[in-house]
Amino acid sequence: MKKMISFILLLTFLAASPVQMAAADESSREEPKVLILYHAEEQTQKEEVPILDMLVGHFSSDITIQSIEDAAAEYVKGDYTHVIYFGLGKRQLTEEELFVVDQYDDVKKMFIGNYFEYFKEAPDLRINDYRTIDGVIGDGKVFDLKEEKDMLLIDGIEQMEVLYEGQASDGSYPLVFKNDNLYYVAANSITGRLSDIIGESLFDFFNEEKSQPKKLIRLEDIHPKSDPVLVKQIGDYLAERNIPYAVTVIPVYTNPETGQQIYLSQAIELVEVLKEMQNNGASIIQHGYLHQYREDETGEGFEYWDVENDRPIYQSKEDEVKLREDFASDEEYQDFIQNVGLPYEQTHIYDSVVNGVYEMTAEGLYPIAFEAPHYSMSQTGYKELAKYFTTYVGQIQISDRTYDGTFSPLYVSTPAGLRGMKVIPETLGYVNPKKSRSIDRMIHKADYVSQFSDSYLAFFYHPYLGIDKFDELMTKLEKYDQYEWVDLKEMDHKTEVDGMVVETGEDDINVSRPMSVLVEQTTRDLWWVSLPLVIFVIIAITAVARKFRRRKTDSEFWEKQ
Repeated sequence: MKKMISFILLLTFLAASPVQMAAADESSREEPKVLILYHAEEQTQKEEVPILDMLVGHFSSDITIQSIEDAAAEYVKGDYTHVIYFGLGKRQLTEEELFVVDQYDDVKKMFIGNYFEYFKEAPDLRINDYRTIDGVIGDGKVFDLKEEKDMLLIDGIEQMEVLYEGQASDGSYPLVFKNDNLYYVAANSITGRLSDIIGESLFDFFNEEKSQPKKLIRLEDIHPKSDPVLVKQIGDYLAERNIPYAVTVIPVYTNPETGQQIYLSQAIELVEVLKEMQNNGASIIQHGYLHQYREDETGEGFEYWDVENDRPIYQSKEDEVKLREDFASDEEYQDFIQNVGLPYEQTHIYDSVVNGVYEMTAEGLYPIAFEAPHYSMSQTGYKELAKYFTTYVGQIQISDRTYDGTFSPLYVSTPAGLRGMKVIPETLGYVNPKKSRSIDRMIHKADYVSQFSDSYLAFFYHPYLGIDKFDELMTKLEKYDQYEWVDLKEMDHKTEVDGMVVETGEDDINVSRPMSVLVEQTTRDLWWVSLPLVIFVIIAITAVARKFRRRKTDSEFWEKQ
């Protein structure tokens, strides 16, 4: 009998072992360690590198980015699992630069753009010609690029597996193809919708499973002058349908004509509405502090970018603007930026973040992420912002050359350029009251985005537009009912400012404050208790004083007798 029991236990163990081993393998799987080596000679070419960074950031947060020149000059072979060469420049690579990539012969590699045929893994590949394409075919789908893009025609790929083909006027040609652990992209630019194709091919490159799209709503530009009735209507609409959503809050409204500022603490009815929304599942996002820099109205102006001069916030708006032409040389101008401009920008961002977090938390509103007004912020700004937030929502400005260039991948990403912050994308835009077919365009964009793995059908809506427009949008979005709505609180986020910590965990928000802040905010919250107490103390002291004077008067009277 004992032998029979032992035999049954053995069979049970053997049957369970593959499952247990598979689960163990999955849990112990290490995050990919990625090296991106780029060759770019022009500033506009270098601005494509952050795009690739954000695409790769969906699959790994351990990303190193180097120019091929720097990597060759200071060559040290790292323990990377994936290497990507991104060739944008026109100059042919040197032997030292080719050597840097060739030494990684035991890892997965992807070659994008110019001169990949010179690497030792591609001895039989040759660029034969070029084509202009306006569409891509792959994975059983057809993708409209909405613009013409150039691609390379490569000879010697007959034995390779083609993942995507570019559509030209005279036929289709291999665009993304692979040979075992070597991947090739026959394009020397990844801007526009072509970036989405590259992003989709990375699932194969990183051997990652694909998931269906998700949906995300963001209610935008809520400030102390917002109509609480209209805000509540949208909140109630979503609560009744059990739909999670995010709300971006601007803590202070500034009247551009008078300069008068209105704080959240003065918008009592609105704050009650926002707290009710938060209690019903809404996720609060800090949307700057003033949403303005110069004299624009709150919600319209920029806050972290000097849009009039198209540069970062290097000076107070009251100061006389100093531009390159005000200096005798580039060296003097760069000295001004390093010693005056950057320190001012850092302080400007710090003050707005701290003031915003404290203003909101004092009213019981807890921001778990950040969004820059108009998605505009310098690369230094993102570095500063990453000290306080682990999550950014929206699109990312990819260059300090101009604010007019933002990007977000179709999925969540943790790119190296955001210093540890993950970006929750916005992909569909918003309802623009100035455009009659705005909602239809959003739905058309959703049709496109929903073709991609792990994508977000993410958009924002201004409550001042009213409930009818919102209902029209939500009704048309019912065609995507098979996709789940994203609840940001179910993800990990952390906001930390001067000891004040707001973080999510298990679909809940946890808040901790230093004692000085706790006392200050508690006193502020309980003013209605303290006021009667102060009045009581004053009355008591007055009564005691009167009694004392009466006794003293009586004593003097008897002494005179």
